[in-house]
This record gives sequence, structure tokens and C-alpha cells, in this order.
Amino acid sequence: MSYNFPVYLERHGMTSVDLIASCWTSAGAAAPCTDDERSPVSIRERVEAVSAAGFAGFGIQHMDLAVVRDSIGYGEFRKILDGNGISIVEVEFLEDWFTDGPERVESDASRAELLRAAEVLGARVLKTGGKFHRDEFDAERLAPHFAKLAEDASNAGTMVGIEPAPFREIQTPQQAMAVIELADHLAGGLYIDIWHTERLDVDFAYIRSIPGNRIVGVEIDDADAEIRGSLLDDTVNNRRFPGEGIFDIPEFVSAVKSTGYSGPWAVELISAEVRSMSVREATRRAFSTTRTFVD
Repeated sequence: MSYNFPVYLERHGMTSVDLIASCWTSAGAAAPCTDDERSPVSIRERVEAVSAAGFAGFGIQHMDLAVVRDSIGYGEFRKILDGNGISIVEVEFLEDWFTDGPERVESDASRAELLRAAEVLGARVLKTGGKFHRDEFDAERLAPHFAKLAEDASNAGTMVGIEPAPFREIQTPQQAMAVIELADHLAGGLYIDIWHTERLDVDFAYIRSIPGNRIVGVEIDDADAEIRGSLLDDTVNNRRFPGEGIFDIPEFVSAVKSTGYSGPWAVELISAEVRSMSVREATRRAFSTTRTFVD
């Protein structure tokens, strides 16, 4: 099964200003890179809050998907999404897809489950990236693995997006694009988050040069000028709502739109501040602050 993103947009009636609440935006007191990343908030409450805030899309990570699978099942989850007007779903996060040994065995099990969930839920993107403990970057080593992952995603009716991050093996959009272009599969592309591009001082001119059909997703958030702790500490604890930090969000949005990207926009709020809020308050603020920029 081949995958055509513009056709997907037309089929699902999506517009360039549909907004997605990325998984951590509605996860309540849960945080990434902890022993237990599961949200303490019920999946129904999260979906209802995201819908009430105005979002068209809902993001969910693998540990919460396992809770859904083992409690109500993916089919019932899809009914909850439909009942709340949520038409867009994204799933994450696949690790170690280009490794071998025990890590690869575990990764392949996660891969199968994430793709099964994506197929049942009609997810538009499965997010992935490089390893936290980086080997030397080698696009030619990674590309065949990514091509196979993109083919698996296509067979499940979805796409896979590489999200580069400064603390991972695939650090920059340039490195991600090197892998994507070598793999050369319609269902594989770039998932770009302003936090990572700003912290790496990625030139907006480079973003403008990326072919829009290679971008499968975009995330907006904000941050302070000062980096507190490591980059990983800062990204997990100190993100800000759009417009409440120092990122040049208007220029980032302009650069992405200039590529011809016409998909939805996500907001990913990961911070101690957000974790202290009710899900209703966090999603409401996330929607209102992000909408200002993408409109």
C-alpha cells in the first residue's frame, strides 16, 4: 500500500490550521524519561479536555496505548475520539529501530504494537528518532532501516516521522533529512519541533529549503533564554506556552509554511508548570496560545 499525504489530507478534510495536542500536553502529572511515563488521567477525560479546548487531534505515547489496549481496547478508544470530534491521531515513540541484539528485539515488539494501534486508530504519524546514547551519526547505516520502517508504516496506513533532537543520535533536521532522502520512501519524513531547532540554532533559511512533502509533522512550544540543567532536563521540565518565551515562533511558522507544508500543527508542552495544572487548563492554554501563531 503506497501512502500519499496530500490525498490523506483531502480524504480526511484536514486544513493547515488543524491543531493537535501532542501526548504530553494532555498527560497531566506524567513526564517523559521517568520509570513510569503513564498518565494518571483517564483516557476519556484527556480526550474530552482536548476536544473542549478546540483541538482536532490527539497524541498518545506507547505506555498509555498499552493501558488503553488492556482496558477498553483500541476500537473503543476510537469511538471515544469520534464521539468528541477528534479526527487526527498521532502515536509515539519508537526507539532503537536501527539497532541489533536485545534492544532490537524489544524495539520490534514496540514497533508491531505501535503500528497495530496506528492502523486501528487511523493514526496519521508514528514518531521516532535516534538513540539517546549516541553512536557516531551515519546516514547510510540508518537509511535502509528507515526505509523498511516507512514501508511497514505504509502497510499500516500511516507515516513515520523522524524527530531530531540535540541529545539523540539524529540531532539536527539536516541529519534527519540525510536519512530520509537516502531512504526515499513516501511514508517517511521529518517531524520538526521548534524547541529542538531553536536550541540548536538551526537557520530558518535551511528550514525554508526543506521540500514540504518531506515534512510529516510540526510542533510548536516555547522556552526561556536560559537553559537550566542539561538540554534533556530543560526540555522535560521548562518548556513554555507559545508566546511566553524567547523563541521566534512567527519566523519558524513562516519558514515551515514557505515549504508548502499543509498538514496540521501540534503543540507539545512538557514542563513542571504544565504537570501542576489540570488537564482542562493546560489544554485550553495550549490551544489558545498556539492558535495565535498558526493563524
